[in-house]
Amino acid sequence: MKKIVIVGGGTSGLIAAAMMDNYWKDNINITLIYDPDNKNISVGEGTTPGFVDLFEETLGHTRQDSIKKLDATIKLGILFKNWIPDEEYYHGFSQVNIEHVDDNYSCIHSLLNDCYDGGINFNHANGLIPENIDDDVAIAFHITADNISDFLFDYLKDRITIVDDKISRVTSDGKNIQSVTGKNTGNYHADLFVDASGFKSILLNELNPEWVDLSQHLPIDSAIPFKVPNNTNSIPTYTLSEATRNGWIWQIPTQDRFGTGYLYSSQFTTDDEAREDYNKWLLDNHGVQLDTDRIIKWKTGYYKDVWIGNCFAVGLSGGFTEPLEALSHQYLIFMLEIFMSMNSTLKSVEYNRNRLNRCQERFFYDITNFINLHYCTNRNDSPFWKHMTNNKTEWVAGIENKCNEEFIDLFKTDDMLDHWDNDNFIQIMEGLNIFNKESFREYINSRKNSEFLYNDAKKQHEYIVGVKNSMTMIDHKEYLNSLKLPFI
Repeated sequence: MKKIVIVGGGTSGLIAAAMMDNYWKDNINITLIYDPDNKNISVGEGTTPGFVDLFEETLGHTRQDSIKKLDATIKLGILFKNWIPDEEYYHGFSQVNIEHVDDNYSCIHSLLNDCYDGGINFNHANGLIPENIDDDVAIAFHITADNISDFLFDYLKDRITIVDDKISRVTSDGKNIQSVTGKNTGNYHADLFVDASGFKSILLNELNPEWVDLSQHLPIDSAIPFKVPNNTNSIPTYTLSEATRNGWIWQIPTQDRFGTGYLYSSQFTTDDEAREDYNKWLLDNHGVQLDTDRIIKWKTGYYKDVWIGNCFAVGLSGGFTEPLEALSHQYLIFMLEIFMSMNSTLKSVEYNRNRLNRCQERFFYDITNFINLHYCTNRNDSPFWKHMTNNKTEWVAGIENKCNEEFIDLFKTDDMLDHWDNDNFIQIMEGLNIFNKESFREYINSRKNSEFLYNDAKKQHEYIVGVKNSMTMIDHKEYLNSLKLPFI
C-alpha cells in the first residue's frame, strides 16, 4: 500500500489523514479530497480522554498547547439531569491515572462508600479545575468542529495533498473501488480508498455493504442543533445531558458560548413537536427562542463490514448510534489504530480484513449496550420512554433484572465490555440506582481472598484521597483567559 485517497474533509477524514501520515510517515502518499460546500455542524463537540491522547501522541502537542490551538475548554465528565425525574448524577473520568488502581477497586469502593465518585471526581466543583492538568489527571476537551478542522488543515497542508473538489463519480467493480472522479480535477486512483464522507458513505455503498439496524434499542435519529450565548461568569467543566419528555438535550460549554441541541426519535416525535419542546427549554434556561430550521437526520446502526476490498470506511461512514457519551471520536480512533496495526503485520490482507470487521461488530455491540444502559430509568411519561423501558438489550436487561448476576459474572473475569473500564458502568448504575450492592457484596465475601480485596481497596482509596487533597483547584475561566495572554 503506497497511495491512499481519503474522501471527506470533516473531522473523521482529517484525523484519519493525521494518524496515517504520522504512522507511516514518508512511506505513504496521501491525498485528501475535500468538498468545501460540506459545512461542519459546529455547535460544540464533547470528546473523551482518548482524543486528548491523540493530540499528545500523534501531533506532539502538550495539553496546554492543544487548548490554546483548539480554543478548547476542559471537560471532566458529564452531568445527567432528569434521567430519573428530579434527580441528577455525574459520570466523571477516573481523574487520576494510577497503574496499580485496578477494577477491583472500582467495584469494591462502591460497597465501602455511599456513592461511587470515580476515584477523584472534580465535577461537583462547578467551574473549577485542577491547577496541574498534566498526565496525572484524566481530562477531555469541549471544542467546535470548525476549530478542529482549521487546526488539522493547517497541520496537514505541508504533509499531504489536499484537493478542494466535489466527487462526481465513484467507479467500482462491486468488490473494489477503481477510481473516484472530482468534478473539476479528474480521476483519482489509489491502493486504498478511505470513506470519510459521513452519513452518505458514498464509497462504501458502492460495494453493497450489509446494514445492521439498531433503532429498536436506540431509536433516537434526529437532532436540532443551536448556539446560545454564555451570559454567566463561569464555564462549566462538564457536558450537560438533560432528559426531556421526548428525548434529551445536550449543552456543551465552549469559551464564548454554549453549543446545545435537542435529540429525539422520529418514531415517537414529529419535528414540530420537537421544536416546541426545545423552544420551551431554551426559554426557561437561556431566555431565547429557536431561530433555525436545521434538523440533522441519520440511520441508527452500522455497516457489518467497513473494510471491503480496497475501501475502508471511518467515522460516521461506518455507523452511528447517538451522541450520548461523545463516543464518535473514540470509535474513530479505535478503528484507525486497529487498521494501521493490522496493515503493519505479516498476516494476509484477507485475515486482517475479517478481523477488523469483527472488531467493528464488537464495538457496536458494546456501544449499543453501554448507551442502552443509560436508559434503565423509571421514566415512563411518554411513548418514547415507555419504549425504552420495554426494549432494553438482553445484556442490559440481565444486569437490571437478575440482581446484577450478569454484571458479577463479567466482573469475575475482569472483562466488562471491551471498550470501557468497570468504573464507567459502576457510575452509571449508581446514578440510576440499579447497582445491587448486596448481590455484589455477597459475591465478594464468597471469594477466598475477600479480606485482601477489601484491604487493598481501602489502601488505594486512601492513596487517591491523598492525591486529591494535595491538588489545588483553580477557576476554569480564569485559567483559559491566562492562556490567551502573551508570554512575558
